[in-house]
Amino acid sequence: MQTVLIFSILNCSMRTISFLLLTLVFVLFTSLNLSAQVPTNASAITFLAKYENTMKSNSKIKMDELTRDYDLVKINGEHYIGVLSLVEEGSIDENQLNSLGVLNDTRLENLWTFRVPVNHFSQFLHVQGLKYVEIGEPVSEFLDTSIPSARVDSVHAGLGDLTRAYTGKNVVVAVIDWGFDYTHPNFYDTTLSHLRLVRAWDQNKTIGTPPSGYNFGAEYKGVSDILSAGSDTNYVFGYMSHGTHVAGIAGGAGGGTKYTGAAPEADLIFISLKRDAASLIDAFSYITNYAASVNKPYVVNMSFGSHLGPHDGSSLKNYAIDILNGPGKVFVGSAGNNGTTSSPFHLDHDFTQTIDDTLLTVVGFDSQPDQFGQTLSMWGSAYSDFSVSVLLANSSNQTVHETPFYSSINQPNFIDTILIGFNDTLIIRMMSTAQDFLSNKPNIRLEIKNTSNNKVVLRATSNTTHLHIWNNVRMNNRYTNWGVGLSTSYPNAVGGDNDYGLGEPAGVGKNVITVGSYRAEFFTGSGNQLYGNISNFSSKGPTVDERVKPDITSTGQSVNSSVNSFDITQTTFIETIEFQGTTYGWRSFSGTSMSGPMVAGIVALMLEANPVLSATQAKEILKVTARLDQYTGIIGSSGDLQWGWGKANAYAAVKAAELLASVEAIQLEENLFNMYPNPATEHVVIELGSQDEIRVIELFQIDGKASKTINTIFYGKADLDVGDLPKGMYLVRVQTANQFAMKKLVIQ
Repeated sequence: MQTVLIFSILNCSMRTISFLLLTLVFVLFTSLNLSAQVPTNASAITFLAKYENTMKSNSKIKMDELTRDYDLVKINGEHYIGVLSLVEEGSIDENQLNSLGVLNDTRLENLWTFRVPVNHFSQFLHVQGLKYVEIGEPVSEFLDTSIPSARVDSVHAGLGDLTRAYTGKNVVVAVIDWGFDYTHPNFYDTTLSHLRLVRAWDQNKTIGTPPSGYNFGAEYKGVSDILSAGSDTNYVFGYMSHGTHVAGIAGGAGGGTKYTGAAPEADLIFISLKRDAASLIDAFSYITNYAASVNKPYVVNMSFGSHLGPHDGSSLKNYAIDILNGPGKVFVGSAGNNGTTSSPFHLDHDFTQTIDDTLLTVVGFDSQPDQFGQTLSMWGSAYSDFSVSVLLANSSNQTVHETPFYSSINQPNFIDTILIGFNDTLIIRMMSTAQDFLSNKPNIRLEIKNTSNNKVVLRATSNTTHLHIWNNVRMNNRYTNWGVGLSTSYPNAVGGDNDYGLGEPAGVGKNVITVGSYRAEFFTGSGNQLYGNISNFSSKGPTVDERVKPDITSTGQSVNSSVNSFDITQTTFIETIEFQGTTYGWRSFSGTSMSGPMVAGIVALMLEANPVLSATQAKEILKVTARLDQYTGIIGSSGDLQWGWGKANAYAAVKAAELLASVEAIQLEENLFNMYPNPATEHVVIELGSQDEIRVIELFQIDGKASKTINTIFYGKADLDVGDLPKGMYLVRVQTANQFAMKKLVIQ
């Protein structure tokens, strides 16, 4: 049984007048009935409460808001919500699903996506065979000279020790994003006669034919169908070019300009995401099915993310990637754009180290058009609890208003509107869960709108948790990943930092290649180098479970690529061409949204060289072949929280993929050998962990200038003379009868 409690409170004092205009407290799924239904996340609890309140009010405006906030899709005149579920395989009651009108789109082992009629969502939570139900957290795009810096030009030309040139041919590059121009000449071949865009799925389209097996959006396939569609839906972001720019970096052929992408002969798939997690999993499944149908490997680029989840790789979005991870299936994502120290949007505090401790921090607010306020996403450690309160203080730090402390144990879910004085308002929206089904962590999400001049102070207490807080802008129509600082401008308040700043799912996934950004090097006519340092916006790791991320960095600052000809906001270009009666443009954008697709394109080149490369192998290759310079400094085997393992080097990565393909019947063993000294000058010792035979040792310079192969058999240990090799960074491959491994060596 479900209970809804509605009340109002009037509270006056000499110092302030505080009027609680409206409070809706939803006491949902209490201990009395938890066993009667499937566990859910906090978003599902809040959605159900909002929906029931909307139905009671019979308000079209509220229904429109619900449709916008939860990205509802209308099918045959009825509203449906996208849902992710873990199911008991073999025991799901499909008759119940059918009787409720539930549509099932994707099945990845025990992870299924559904479209559920909103008026049957409550009953859906009682369907036999469901283990966990989640209304996924929405994501937003990461937006804030590249080819030579990434050494992609060497791969296109087949230079050095490469067996041939690589351009991404017979590889699928899938871009999940928004703001696509299907007609742009950048997505043709170099002769501008063949469109390489093989599929487009606009998940936000309300008219048209969905892909087979799916129940929403419109699919376009075939040249005439794709070109007739022209572009995707404007959607909540309005006019934009993000997807067109990202896709051009990963797989553009230049369209007659010099701005060629990393994989200019790859097949392209564009998916305009609905933003909810169920649609994202559907996109993954759609790409996988298409690639299998044409027997080609694929790489997926994700230049988007959010800060609403636990940041530890346990979300269902990451679980889906973990399921799909395998030969010829690689996922690449942007780290995020919250690296700037001027907006320390994260804060963590370990309450287990102190007793009766209260954390205070001042919440920073942005002032974007159409902004609701700020979202504070708070996650504790597993099997713990914490409480939070909001305090308003004036410029003299006197308390104007304070809320009670709300404990995660009680799963508070409410909307609270408070009048401060006679004109200023504080709106608080809280949703929470006592213990997340996937991570066992308590979670409170606090959305705050403050129209007064008073500062908002967040207070948190606990004796059992290590608490992480992220502060992001909340627009009226969507969540964002734009971080705003947490500051010390109140007695005993603690300021934020930029640690744990990677977005979900791309920044924290165990089977995602996460990419940070640097500005590509530029050499003046006199030979002096400009740029090359980390971009100040590039988000910093680690993940909450303390894994080092990002994995790699690439060129993401001031990157030139194609823009959407249907985007009326784009009026300034660095270059234009006329094609089939339309003017098409290129311009410069910055962000890890731009560095991610560069690496996705590099992975496409690696997959052309080795179509059965897995995400794990691709990631390790990128790490071991990464370039180091005066900006990265020396990065050890444990990596760096800004640079990852260095700058992506397409030439060395593709060469390593070739090497791996040549010994694919032999097991890759990362810890096969030790190598010392490193750096080396005249000699280097390679020592196996066992007394196996070393059959082959191969060294090749990462910039392709020198190589050396030794086929003599060594027993357990080899002492090599490297004094004849030029100074530089080398990839060393050691092969035994049944195993091989690769490591990086510096000769100086």
